[in-house]
Amino acid sequence: MRTMTRKLFSKILCAAIILSLVSAPAIPSGRAELKAKTPTLKKKNITVNVGKKKTISIKNKSSKYKFSFLSKNKKIASVTAKGVVKGIKSGKTTVVVKQTEKKTKKKKTLGKVKVTVKKIDGKLIIAQSPTPAPVQTSPSPVPPNPTATPEPTPCVDIDFKNGDISMFTTEGEGVKIELSGDGYDDNACLKATGRGTGNNWFGCGMALNLSNYIQPGKLYSIVCYVKCDKDATITVRSRNSGSGGFSFPSQVGNTLDVKAGIWTEFNSVYASPDVVNKGLKIYWDASSTADLYIDSIVIKETKGIDSTFKDTFSEIFGNIGTCNTYTQMRENKQFTTSLYNSVTMENEMKPQYILNNAKVSYDVPDGYVVPESYKDNLYLEFNFNDIDNVIKTAYEYGLRVRFHVLVWHSQTQSFFFRQGYNEERAYVTSSVMDGRLEYYITNIMKHIYETEHGKDVVYAWDVVNEYFHNYDKGNKSKWNEVYYPSEKSESDRTKKPVYAKTAFTVAHKVLEQYGLQDSVSLFYNDYNTYEVADDIIEMINYINEDGKVCDGVGMQSHLDVKYPTPDKIASTIDKFTKEGYEIQITELDVTDYDNSGKQESYYADLIKMFVTKKKAGADITGITFWGLCDSNSWRWDGKPLLFSALFCPKEAFYKVIEVAKSVWE
Repeated sequence: MRTMTRKLFSKILCAAIILSLVSAPAIPSGRAELKAKTPTLKKKNITVNVGKKKTISIKNKSSKYKFSFLSKNKKIASVTAKGVVKGIKSGKTTVVVKQTEKKTKKKKTLGKVKVTVKKIDGKLIIAQSPTPAPVQTSPSPVPPNPTATPEPTPCVDIDFKNGDISMFTTEGEGVKIELSGDGYDDNACLKATGRGTGNNWFGCGMALNLSNYIQPGKLYSIVCYVKCDKDATITVRSRNSGSGGFSFPSQVGNTLDVKAGIWTEFNSVYASPDVVNKGLKIYWDASSTADLYIDSIVIKETKGIDSTFKDTFSEIFGNIGTCNTYTQMRENKQFTTSLYNSVTMENEMKPQYILNNAKVSYDVPDGYVVPESYKDNLYLEFNFNDIDNVIKTAYEYGLRVRFHVLVWHSQTQSFFFRQGYNEERAYVTSSVMDGRLEYYITNIMKHIYETEHGKDVVYAWDVVNEYFHNYDKGNKSKWNEVYYPSEKSESDRTKKPVYAKTAFTVAHKVLEQYGLQDSVSLFYNDYNTYEVADDIIEMINYINEDGKVCDGVGMQSHLDVKYPTPDKIASTIDKFTKEGYEIQITELDVTDYDNSGKQESYYADLIKMFVTKKKAGADITGITFWGLCDSNSWRWDGKPLLFSALFCPKEAFYKVIEVAKSVWE
């Protein structure tokens, strides 16, 4: 065959190329289209504040699929059809994300997102330390909002990069501190070694003197990172010792469980005392003797707890209170005054304190009243130092005071019942004791109501305490030894104690002298009142048979989630209400020794019952929680209060506010 001409060859080649283009598959526009990527969750953990929203993000989202979202606990967080999560109340829940292929209707679970909801409500700050976890690198900072309130400048910002540890001292015998290269986010931190078990009762580690950095009576956030080389529980404590003095340390924030070798964030709120001594310090301690590390310490001013709790309960009951020692009262002004309008002294107004160092003389102390019933030729001058300090401070802080207590078988020195005020001698007769009782009550009440601001703050008195539980460890009460010497056992005890009637009669007489009988209440106070309600009613009606001198009952409420039920307490309130008694819940705490998780619901049911009874007509005029927080409660091991530590509210705290409002409104 002859060779084709060049023109003919070109035509054939062009036709072949066109044919190949028509019959060949399309060339992909990019490598990503070769194989579609599977949709996945961007994050499997998100945190959102109460009332705020966050959207669950899906990578490689495709129009081929429809996505649905389901919250496992809608009381904690809700979620929309578009994956927008809204925080409802603090807690944890899970959002299940599912995808459906539109064409085939095939469904599958894409994944689960763990949602943590935190409460930051106005001025209300949760200062709880988080569950320990490996520390992640910090996200990129969010650009500042030009209209937002500027963040306070830290008064302490220490990362040890400059190698200076001179501002720290050791806490505990044998402890040494040194710079370490194993820092949280760099090669510098502070390390404490030589920590021994013998030091753990007051701290064993490193300490920072705060007097150089903070101001009195203010709130500060304390954030730092901590680590041990063994599993441990780390506690931060504060002590405000003066020149040559000592104050018992108080816990700052919650304790923090840490895993060996893992840096964990500690975050809490600290209230500086009204008087900052040169010895004010915070220090770090751990439950094991492991080496202890701290890094990246930032301390700056912050806000505390708003008045919602106090406003809610004072509107309903009038008085909402706590118990304090005087030292706690002075050192925790910010915390106490934010939450309460009433305070009961845990010890300072008990006979043991008033009779402590009391002077015995043949001369009547200046200003004292000697009643006609007084038969002794010796006179006691009482110790009013603590009482005077409490009255002055309570007035300054805007707190009212429940006086606790005048007549009690416990914490009353033996000499008060003995001849010549000598504990080595025999008991006095009942007629002599009548005079002493009247002398004691009259002069205490006279002193208070003639002291500046005494009339302003002392609004209620526990006149007699725990009569129906006065056989401590089987031992007969000293009061009954005097008045009922033939009484052989608890079963012989009268339900009409004459000295209780005398005590109320004298106290009421003093109120009349000062014109306070209509504004100050006198109570019989006891625990387990639901077990002895009928006995209490018989005694109070006996006391009031010649005229009303006892206004009602202080219902101590040292409870447990197992016993008693709120219904049992409710039936007791009904009995007292039927008799026309004023009622105060005077020593409320609820233990949960088994960690059953029922404390929140128990508190909610209890408060709901109290508010319901009040709304129905029960004359409940106050609730007093017995302690500030679990860490300083006398029943600390049962974790009985609404706060685990100062400024660290539990879920029960929010729940009782919610329940009280819903019932009252």
